[in-house]
Amino acid sequence: MEKKDFIKIINEEISNFDFLGNDAQVKEEESYNLLKNEDFQKQFICDSLTNKKNIKTKITDANVGGDWEDGENAKNLSIEYYLDVEYLYDSNKEPAKFTLNFNGSNIRIDIDSDYDSGNWGNYVAPSGGDYYRYIEWGDIDVSLSTLDGDVIDFIAFRKAPIKIQNLFIREYTENIIANKTLETNNIKKDNIQTIPYC
Repeated sequence: MEKKDFIKIINEEISNFDFLGNDAQVKEEESYNLLKNEDFQKQFICDSLTNKKNIKTKITDANVGGDWEDGENAKNLSIEYYLDVEYLYDSNKEPAKFTLNFNGSNIRIDIDSDYDSGNWGNYVAPSGGDYYRYIEWGDIDVSLSTLDGDVIDFIAFRKAPIKIQNLFIREYTENIIANKTLETNNIKKDNIQTIPYC
């Protein structure tokens, strides 16, 4: 190998080497700026409600508490629910990665029951049970942050109509609440098509 070819190869390697970690820093800054973008946030909210196939979530922590076991005397729920999210917002780009957190310590609820104790003498088994008639979804706080824990101002969520906020919270928390407590099938759900947002 000639000396000039050797020098050329060394110079190419040096120019491609990221001495100060600038590439990683630039990528992290781009990701942060994307998450702060209100249009991106609004697209995420709409896709969460209408087209969830491009959103992958992984539960990192989930706790549901409250007095829901007190039946018709129950007054509140509590929830801590943390998700890592991978959101493919543009098929030509890498998915955005971030965390979505739901917290509420005094979520108002109303529980009803259709329990029937049955009649063992006539071979009628007990049936029914307690169920939610109402959950105040707006009592659950939502926060968005980077994977490193930097909190992002969730502007699009704050500006969204209350019904959209409630639908978004319900979309992500209803299953965990139903799985850990009581069924939610009897709670009326607003239709996304009737709300001018997406």
